Amino acid sequence: MLRASLISFLALGVVAQEPPKTPASPSTPAPVVAPAPAVAPVAKPTPKPEEVVLAKVGDEVVTEADFQAAFQLLGQQEQMQLLMVQGGKDEFVKRMAESKLLSVKARKMDLDKSPGYLRALDRAKDDLLAREYLAKEGPALQKKLVVDEAAVKAYYDKHPDRFKQPDLVSVRHILVSVKQGEGQQGLSDADAKARIAKIQAELKKGVRFEALAKKYSDDPGSKENGGLYADADPSGWVPEFGAAARTQPVGKVGAPVKTSYGYHLIKVENRKPAREVPFEEAKGHAEKMAQQERQGIVWNELMDDLRKEISFELIKPAPAPKTSEPAKSPEAPKAPAAKGGAE
Repeated sequence: MLRASLISFLALGVVAQEPPKTPASPSTPAPVVAPAPAVAPVAKPTPKPEEVVLAKVGDEVVTEADFQAAFQLLGQQEQMQLLMVQGGKDEFVKRMAESKLLSVKARKMDLDKSPGYLRALDRAKDDLLAREYLAKEGPALQKKLVVDEAAVKAYYDKHPDRFKQPDLVSVRHILVSVKQGEGQQGLSDADAKARIAKIQAELKKGVRFEALAKKYSDDPGSKENGGLYADADPSGWVPEFGAAARTQPVGKVGAPVKTSYGYHLIKVENRKPAREVPFEEAKGHAEKMAQQERQGIVWNELMDDLRKEISFELIKPAPAPKTSEPAKSPEAPKAPAAKGGAE
């Protein structure tokens, strides 16, 4: 096998170097040359990101490396949106090129020498260097941020007031809004009462409350849901509405309730008394809160360590002195009153 490969390679070299042939005489048979083996094309090296040009603006370019650097500065949600939307990268590159177009024009106007720009540039450098530092220290910081189940349980036990569920009420309501002033939407008080009476009549005929809410309610937040607000804290509602939600019999439509929005017909679906949420039920929420607390602790520890190495001082400027009122010039002496006729 090796010998055959060498012969093929040798034959290929001979064919490549062979001078042009003279026509063979009729008596001399043409030599038989074995076909050269197929040569696989040499793969081109993958270009580096900084070599891939995505846009040209004047004498400047936007490269794949520029795009990747800008992409890394986006939030995680923005990155996902850019990757999932068809043509998202092309649109983003277009925006980068347009930004460069503006910056090229600004440099032509010497705006890169303005004091405001130079201050902003220094600030941007600080932010970027801070990002670089945090990225470098990231693995060590991530280890400190880990919150295990024991830490979550400890947080839950330490903050019982944060895991108490208040009284909750589920209600359906129909709002007939009353006009509050000129140019505002709503009915007059008399017309609103008439509309409420019409709805009450339809309820007596057996029309479902949910259907009437979808038909008549002026509350966009619950209209399409049949007027429902589920498991809500009544303390967040206007006083009249909250009081009705707490006291009306469950399952019955109460008398119209007047609020600053208009007239409401309210039907209480159910009530849930206040309770302490058990750990297993509150575990997810407790973990998020414990994680936030841990992030604050790790950040403060990092800042304290850096302050030991680098001097750090926050300075409050002295209040500007109060400008005193300008001193009044002394009044000119009054002329003596003129006396009456000559003595």
